[in-house]
Amino acid sequence: MSLPDFSTQSSLFSTAALSGKLFAEDDRYGLFGKLIYAKLVAVRPDLAACYCADNGREAIEPVLMLGVSLLQFIDGVTDRGAVEALRYHAGWNFALNRQVGDELFHPSSLANFRSRLIEHGLSALGFEAILDGLVEAGLVARRSRQRLDSTQIFAQISRMSRLECVRETLRLALEELEEMTRLEPRPEFWQPLWERYVESQLDYRTEASVLQQKMTQAGTEAAQLLEWLRRLENKEPFQGEQVKLLERVWNENFQMKEGQTQQREAQPAGAVHNPHDAQAQWAAKGQGKH
Repeated sequence: MSLPDFSTQSSLFSTAALSGKLFAEDDRYGLFGKLIYAKLVAVRPDLAACYCADNGREAIEPVLMLGVSLLQFIDGVTDRGAVEALRYHAGWNFALNRQVGDELFHPSSLANFRSRLIEHGLSALGFEAILDGLVEAGLVARRSRQRLDSTQIFAQISRMSRLECVRETLRLALEELEEMTRLEPRPEFWQPLWERYVESQLDYRTEASVLQQKMTQAGTEAAQLLEWLRRLENKEPFQGEQVKLLERVWNENFQMKEGQTQQREAQPAGAVHNPHDAQAQWAAKGQGKH
């Protein structure tokens, strides 16, 4: 991929003109735009080494991709959530020197960008850029002794709620089955499930009672999908990696009682918290056994 033209100048009517009205002095998006963004621009030559100068289609601006990757970690959002934030979030757009309404990209581009950083040994570049910005701002002393704990992590994923985990697992299973069951007669419920879990997103800021209804609905429909797969003469789809994960997630979150799907009060130890890394677990120091 070749790099696009890049300018650090804020364009007319950009969110930069609103910074004084929208962002307080200690606002994290304002601080990111003032202290960190310039450091991301400074490491662009290092990012350019990940791309081919005269071959391939034009890449998405790597400074933007690095900034989005940092902000999504700060705010704890998924790749899809990060792209959605770029669509309407004034704070994100100010922090990244963009205008609301600028062209977006597919969420999978973020995963490709992170893979590119790892392949070229630049996975720590964003951390170093933030550290340099904090040092120059006087928030971290350059020669002070700092104790950093857990600097190396084994799973760089977001912890999902139980509802998010079940719905995302359903989405991954449906996408896997789309190809594996192409020659099978699809049940009537296939299209509603595809529209609900693949083509749509749930607003998780809605009322708790509605989210509980969605949880029960997801468990019921996942059980319906798994039962259909069990009845197929071709057992290959039921052996798919994502389908097996769906069955595991269902058992960890639901149970059948009097023919009805009911949510378990608690998940068992070692339950899946994010289907993109089923082995990842979370623990807090000083709490529990680990």
